[in-house]
Amino acid sequence: MKKNLLISSLMLSGLVSLSTLAAPQKNINENAQVNPSIDAGNSLPGGNLPPIDAGNNPPSGNPSPRGNPPIDAGNSPSGGNPPPGGNPPPGGNPPPGGNPPPGGNPPPGGNPPPGGKPPPGGNPPPENDVEERLQQLVSQLGLAAVSPEQFDLPNINDPKAQLGKQLFFTKNLGGEQSAACVSCHHPALGGGDELSLPVGVNAIDELNEDAHDLLGHGRFNGSDNNNLPLVPRNSPTVFNLGLLSRGLFWDSRVEMLNNGGIATPDSALNQDGRALPDANLPTGTTLAAAQARFPVTSDIEMRGQFVPGVSNEDLRAALTERFNNSNNAFISSWPVSFEQAFGDSNVSFNRITDAIGEYERSMVFVNNPWNDYLNGNNNALTDEQKAGAVLFFAPPQDGGANCVGCHNGPTFSNSQHHLIAFPQIGPGTGNESTTATSHDFGRENVTNNQADRYHFRTASLLNIAQTAPYGHAGAFKNLNEVVGHYANPRGSIDRLFSAQNGVAFSAPQLAPFCQLPQIQDLMLKNNQDCETLYPDAYSNSIEAVNHLEQAQADPSLASSPLFRNIQISPRQVDQIVAFLHALTDPCILNDECLAPWVVTENDVANFPDDKALIAIDRQGNNL
Repeated sequence: MKKNLLISSLMLSGLVSLSTLAAPQKNINENAQVNPSIDAGNSLPGGNLPPIDAGNNPPSGNPSPRGNPPIDAGNSPSGGNPPPGGNPPPGGNPPPGGNPPPGGNPPPGGNPPPGGKPPPGGNPPPENDVEERLQQLVSQLGLAAVSPEQFDLPNINDPKAQLGKQLFFTKNLGGEQSAACVSCHHPALGGGDELSLPVGVNAIDELNEDAHDLLGHGRFNGSDNNNLPLVPRNSPTVFNLGLLSRGLFWDSRVEMLNNGGIATPDSALNQDGRALPDANLPTGTTLAAAQARFPVTSDIEMRGQFVPGVSNEDLRAALTERFNNSNNAFISSWPVSFEQAFGDSNVSFNRITDAIGEYERSMVFVNNPWNDYLNGNNNALTDEQKAGAVLFFAPPQDGGANCVGCHNGPTFSNSQHHLIAFPQIGPGTGNESTTATSHDFGRENVTNNQADRYHFRTASLLNIAQTAPYGHAGAFKNLNEVVGHYANPRGSIDRLFSAQNGVAFSAPQLAPFCQLPQIQDLMLKNNQDCETLYPDAYSNSIEAVNHLEQAQADPSLASSPLFRNIQISPRQVDQIVAFLHALTDPCILNDECLAPWVVTENDVANFPDDKALIAIDRQGNNL
């Protein structure tokens, strides 16, 4: 894996206005589980904060190099086995019904009325009073460190999790054997792929050679003449996936319902058009296992042209034949691995996804400086991080940003969906558009409710500093751009595309969009101008902003639109960013600590088949 990652704080220049409030989320799906411990504990009455999809890049916008800081004493020791729960967080399992919030008491004050302005902001306390003020907030909000006993999650060394790791890394789950689950979710890449938009099947390198094992930057789509990625949404991290109890994917199309069932894209609909529990899921299926059933069905992610035209269940049955030795072309030792994990050698797709889900759920990485601080180590945070924490948790009338309104619970996410008008880049999801490129309507594609248009699930902030780029389409390279968007969505889109008077790319060399690493690679590979890669991206993004502004004027048009802005200084922005860096578990920066979750060339001899994806970067170095 790559070495020497230095976590660098992101600095912003110039006064910005950070919007931190969103309108109350309407009841989108009455079947959906309403988890009071997610959004009742610290959300203010009357509204929720929109997600801050923060960044980890230095002011230049370039991702920080990876490295190996000392292994925290709480993480798995070198050469040893992590304790139960995966990485030894102070972590825990939520009680039945959802994730506990970081505090049970709402902050003083409240959200402004829909479309209105927040109350006048107060002055933040002097820096020498920050420790006292933070301790007050910790007490008022009931903030407490998470502990391992809270989480009923598997250890990476459990037999099912070990089987799941092997399945996660095998290309035999890819229809054309060119992609695996890990192609878009590698532990060494923050649990994602470091790309704005993923490249699934038929990956090639700069020389147009097959490069199925090349992950991250330098991975191109060999199925498109211009090598543009076809997957329309950014790869979310799989880290701490086991802490999510409500929904998965950017639009929560795999969702826990009130009755304990799980709705998925395979679900039948009731007479009101609401999704019923997926009848294909066995009792006890976890959200992670339910989600793992779907990337294999996507022809641009993992399926390719394998058995086209058949149902999802028939596709899964065809894939299962590669693992149970019923097909002479796929003889392997998978049945032995299944016997070790399940007690017998029967192989089914339900067992495949159950094991993958347990592997994903074992990736618990919450042992961060903030948790250490809550455990009583006042020196775990820098003064800058403490000041940022005060801003994060304090209400606007006390000079705070009230980020906790939405970013709460063990994952720092309420798992709800908000209209933020993040940029619409990439191919879209086929939704209607006034341009030649389709839109991505987000949650509306699940609920068929136009009030959910452009709504996306609140991102978790755990380890957010290592999961760039940001937004549902990966359009923001760093925190500077994300925070600027909350302050002024229209101005943010204009800056991203260097637009003047409604015309994009007036100075393409200055457009942050053109500086995205994946965009840079595409420009260099095919000697193509930035503005020709996604010519409709600016127009489609402005349409999303128009929709947001209409909803701000008339909140009945949207379930949860971004509220009006509050003023926050550049100094305060830097402090919030510093606090977000305190949510990084050092284990994810350390090769030895991550080793239990990674299949390497050393594992090939004992791998159940000959299709292990041994990941490399563009220089040929092992990840």
